Amino acid sequence: MKKITRRTVLRVSGLAAASLALSGCAPAGSACVGNGFSGWLQQTFGKGSSASSESTEAAAPDAGAASEAPAESADSSLPAYNADPLTGEPRRSNGRIVGVMVNNISNTQRQNARPQRGIGSADLLIESKVEGGISRFCAVYHDANAIPEVGPLRSGRDQFLQLLMPWQALYYHDGESAPCTKFINVYHYSGLNIGGKSYFNTTTHPHVAHRDSRSRNVAYEHTEFTSGAEIRQAAANAGIGLEYPYESTFFRFADYRTGAENKMSGAAAAKTINIVHSDSYKTTFSYNRWDHLYKMSMYSRADGAFENTVDELTGKQLGFTNLLVCFAGIADYPGDSGGVQQVDYVSGGEAYFFTRGAVQHGTWQKASPEHPLKVYAADGSEICFNRGKTYLAIVDDDEWQNFNYQ
Repeated sequence: MKKITRRTVLRVSGLAAASLALSGCAPAGSACVGNGFSGWLQQTFGKGSSASSESTEAAAPDAGAASEAPAESADSSLPAYNADPLTGEPRRSNGRIVGVMVNNISNTQRQNARPQRGIGSADLLIESKVEGGISRFCAVYHDANAIPEVGPLRSGRDQFLQLLMPWQALYYHDGESAPCTKFINVYHYSGLNIGGKSYFNTTTHPHVAHRDSRSRNVAYEHTEFTSGAEIRQAAANAGIGLEYPYESTFFRFADYRTGAENKMSGAAAAKTINIVHSDSYKTTFSYNRWDHLYKMSMYSRADGAFENTVDELTGKQLGFTNLLVCFAGIADYPGDSGGVQQVDYVSGGEAYFFTRGAVQHGTWQKASPEHPLKVYAADGSEICFNRGKTYLAIVDDDEWQNFNYQ
């Protein structure tokens, strides 16, 4: 009953959460703050797209207060903590984080983007539903120089952008939804957005990419790829710097300086995890105790069966040290939006964290697009991630009943 209620509230309120993010929680001085957002909804999506005109400041830590301290007490005898922002390992470079939108459709032979290229090199892989039940990836890399050929490239959506915004990450894609452009416009993110549109006269930086059908009979929209070299060229064309002085990490990681680990002592076992984004988009993981990685598989509607998720460049199955499943209210943007999905980040929700073959149940919070995602244990402490790659799923509350692990 709880999930039906949250879904109903989300639909009835339309864009209440997005209105909050684009008005009450927007930066001071923004020309777009509180400036006819409901009217924009009516114009863009048609009648029935009303949003609340009132907003409240969400109580949360400082927007910049990400996971600044490692998951171990400070020790003056240790060198300064200088971790990679996405993996918690010793810093590899001073590069800017780059998030690339990657196609994940697998409906028919012609509507099939799998196997993808370059996703095995990502430090963080984010999956969420976008529209029509289809899920999409954002492959996140610590540095443009670490990006091989990647794709198929796809259009941007605000549920991914909002996760990257606090990190001043370069967001790379081909096209974007109107709500995504609205977030970019209100939060002045045009300078770090490559491949978008100008629905609201937002500055557009063209992306650089190439086409490759891979000698397959697939639709043209599933044939576009990019690479680190092409991303660096697009950034140079736009005058965007690809270095950034990160002083915190995306999650709170075990301290690399001491070799600390989160061994999940006393936590329930979780060797197999099943995540459902929709009837046809399901992701599963199996834990390998030898390398401490969760191996990824996905359901293919085109083949009617599960298949290992591999990187076409290497042929290797994807594996992750950490899995984070965050449940959220997700529903269509109201009006004639084509089913584009909105995620209610402002309300937070339940979180399930998996590492070392075990599970920890907690909560997640993200008070505004400028606040980083934070994950908390039942005692209120920030959950400790093990160093390595992470898979992050943003999952509809309505699919909670289909989520399971053992």
